[in-house]
Amino acid sequence: MLAVAKKSRRYGWLKESDSIALQQAVINLDVAFSNFFNPKLKAGKPTFKSKHGRQSSYH
Repeated sequence: MLAVAKKSRRYGWLKESDSIALQQAVINLDVAFSNFFNPKLKAGKPTFKSKHGRQSSYH
């Protein structure tokens, strides 16, 4: 999915990002939606993190 998107003109800017970070973002999104649609977990809807507050750095 990401490889195809990176080759397209529309999402060519994805080439500038670290591939591992993009893959982990897709995995995290999948887990968030899986938890949301699982009635046993009663998880809230997935939300974006705020830009404010503490941030961990990526090395």
